[in-house]
Amino acid sequence: MRIVSRFLYCCLLVFFLSDAAHAEELSVFEENGKVGLKDNQGKVLIPAKYDALGWSDGRFSVIDQTIGYKLNGRWGLISITNRTLTKNEYEEILPGDGSVLIARKQVQPHVLRVATGCLNTAGKEIISFQYDGLKLASLRAIVFSKSGNTYKYGLLSLDNRTIIPQQYQSIYPIGSLRFAVANFDDKIAIFTETGRQLTGFTIDRIAPFTKHYATIYQNGMQGVIDRDGQIKVQPRYRGIAILEDGTVKAREADEWQFLNGQNKLTQKVQADALYPVAPNRLKVMQGGMLQLTDLSLKPLSPQQYTTIAPFQHGKALVKVQNKYGLINLSGRTLIQPTHDSLVLVLTHHRALAGQRQGTRYSWTLTDTTGTRLSSKSYDYIDHFDGTYFMVRSRGYAGTMDLAGREVVPCTYDSVLQTKDNLLVVKFRGQYGIINQREEWIVTPRASKLFLLGHDRYIEQTPRTRFLKSLDGIVIYFTENPLTYYPDYILELLPSGTLWKIDMNGRIADRRVFPTEALEKIYEESEGLRAIRKNGKYGFIDNLGRLRIANRYEGVKQFSETLAPAMIRGHWGFINHDDQIAIQPVYDEVSGFQNGFALVKQKGFAGIVDKTGRLLLPTRYDDITVLPTRNLLIRSNGLVGLADNTGKILIQPKYQQLEDTGKGFAVVEREGTYGVITLQGISTVPMIYDTIVYDPFNNVFLALKKSPWQNLTVN
Repeated sequence: MRIVSRFLYCCLLVFFLSDAAHAEELSVFEENGKVGLKDNQGKVLIPAKYDALGWSDGRFSVIDQTIGYKLNGRWGLISITNRTLTKNEYEEILPGDGSVLIARKQVQPHVLRVATGCLNTAGKEIISFQYDGLKLASLRAIVFSKSGNTYKYGLLSLDNRTIIPQQYQSIYPIGSLRFAVANFDDKIAIFTETGRQLTGFTIDRIAPFTKHYATIYQNGMQGVIDRDGQIKVQPRYRGIAILEDGTVKAREADEWQFLNGQNKLTQKVQADALYPVAPNRLKVMQGGMLQLTDLSLKPLSPQQYTTIAPFQHGKALVKVQNKYGLINLSGRTLIQPTHDSLVLVLTHHRALAGQRQGTRYSWTLTDTTGTRLSSKSYDYIDHFDGTYFMVRSRGYAGTMDLAGREVVPCTYDSVLQTKDNLLVVKFRGQYGIINQREEWIVTPRASKLFLLGHDRYIEQTPRTRFLKSLDGIVIYFTENPLTYYPDYILELLPSGTLWKIDMNGRIADRRVFPTEALEKIYEESEGLRAIRKNGKYGFIDNLGRLRIANRYEGVKQFSETLAPAMIRGHWGFINHDDQIAIQPVYDEVSGFQNGFALVKQKGFAGIVDKTGRLLLPTRYDDITVLPTRNLLIRSNGLVGLADNTGKILIQPKYQQLEDTGKGFAVVEREGTYGVITLQGISTVPMIYDTIVYDPFNNVFLALKKSPWQNLTVN
């Protein structure tokens, strides 16, 4: 059977390569908005009467002289000799393995159900269209269908015979004509390609086979199993590596030591990895899986995860078998990991739960306990604007509140803006404003609309912008560019004058900019805005008056009363009175922060104070300001530490350095880690493979890795 399977695979590969080469000799051409197919001689093989040729993912290839065609939004199959093989009745058609094609089509028109099946290149249905999805592997089809709130997987031959019944949580190929089959207790057994079960459901995880061996995981430990299901190395190791030549290596558990800054040992534990997440909380990895524990490594829950995201507001997304859920810092499961996607709106204790349906998602609103709030599913749930979610169902848009109630039904082309219980909507290609009772406040029209304030809106025609009240009265209009703010409008006149218009159409303020045209106006800082005019830079005030003449080659924003300015290709600093405070002698500068600025001269970095005095001379490769306000200094590929007065705390002699902010630094040199004080005194010797500082519990987690050893596998 194995020899036959390999022979079939080789035949399919030859066919595929032959068709791929043939496809290079063909070209798609367009005529009158439709496409057809020509050969390399320019002969028309398929006339231009289709929307697309190729496959629904955008690829173009010929398989067994067959390609896909799209017409009226649906796909079908056609030969390159222009013989129609199937009707255009499919939502998607994609290449699978060899001459097998994966397709999706609507099978229950009244409920709009789309199912997946397989066709051959002659257009014959070889796997019936009754599944929610499938994947081809080793001349087999892994199929799945939704049953209640879960999906059930099975395995079929390519002639539609059941090999493994559709009753499992998941099935996936692991190489060597073997499949991993997981039951709903999250345990795995190995099956052959003929459906014969080789092991019991005792495996937690299994890696793909390499040279007839695979790594298995049981209870956080690793072992080795062969393709006949025989355990060759009992799962008692922390790590197993199977090399390409069949050599098997293993290592015992890694040891982590919990140390304080004075090298006092508080405890030792065994784990693959430790990640601090909160006071008295760690993420602990064992055997590739994560658990939430306390500081003594006591699990807060028996549940293991493939991913635990960072905690926000005391909650974290978790992932198990590609399904997402939610836990809190007590380890309690708030939302079961059964969702294909989960988007949190934690500020309002809500979550958007997505379930994959073929290539699309179906979305519902839940609270953070997993209780479903929306009565129906949506194609899309957009961001929360503080009052409503924008939702879309069957191509139409509406709104939903935090309780999951559909306030505005999904009957509009789109919902563009919500404000004070009013909505700007697009309806049948036109724009209007409605209230939450769907009453038209502003009837649909071709002009775009924008809500402004609580009772005003902007109507924008191709040339003119109108400020109107909700009863349609024109308050103000202009053809000039406008910038909108919550309670006023800024209008830029051709002369450069900037008018501030209030909500009643009155000119509340006139800011007159220089009469000459300005090339650019920058953001305001300390009451001044940088400008560019005639290729030179200066500053104006908020009334548009020129305060610093445009005589500089470059400027940056003011900060701490000084602004960088370039003169003759070099940077210095000027003050608000256009006086040079620091001479222009630097190649690069930053703005001032906390009393100092970074400068570079001839490629080397230093820092200066506001008098221009060099606190750190320009002799370092790079300087980085750390969150602790100390400075990481780099020289000749090594790092050290200085404070923001320029005092050297630790000379640059380490390859890595982490300032803990608590008087200690984690340092690394030549692959070994230790801890030193900010006076450079070693407190934890540099003998560890890594050290992780836990800022929540002020403890150093020091790792000593166990060595790899060769194992004899009989």
